Amino acid sequence: MNDDTREFLAVVRDAINIPAPATFADREAFRLLLEDRVLDAVVALTGALGEPPTADWGLGWHTDYLRQQLATKPPATYRHHDTDGSAA
Repeated sequence: MNDDTREFLAVVRDAINIPAPATFADREAFRLLLEDRVLDAVVALTGALGEPPTADWGLGWHTDYLRQQLATKPPATYRHHDTDGSAA
């Protein structure tokens, strides 16, 4: 696997791998955020696959697009557990 592909796949993983909600009450905000991030990942994946066939913007462009979209949707809209186990 080349570096561009690895980087793209890592960003797609980051899109869908957000921290689990800390409480049951946080689940709805978690679900809505995850849904938005999954849609962004689908758009990037679809473009990277050349569907629909349009100008080839390259994998780097789609990687940057997805990063930009995710930057506007950080997992800050709900309480969650950090990797060290503390609630954020």
